[in-house]
Amino acid sequence: MDKINYESSLKRLEEIAALLEKGDVSLDEMIKLYTEGTKLASECAKALNEAQTKISELSGEGGE
Repeated sequence: MDKINYESSLKRLEEIAALLEKGDVSLDEMIKLYTEGTKLASECAKALNEAQTKISELSGEGGE
């Protein structure tokens, strides 16, 4: 998967959630969407963690 920004990942996650909530996709498509969603969620969590670390370092809370 190409690296995309947090906002794009979050938007796609919302789209996936809406599709899954609708329930009118095949089981194979559900699995594909779920797999994509878990990867995106992981990338979003990683991006948030990195941002939090960077903010902490910049604000002097990085253990200096």
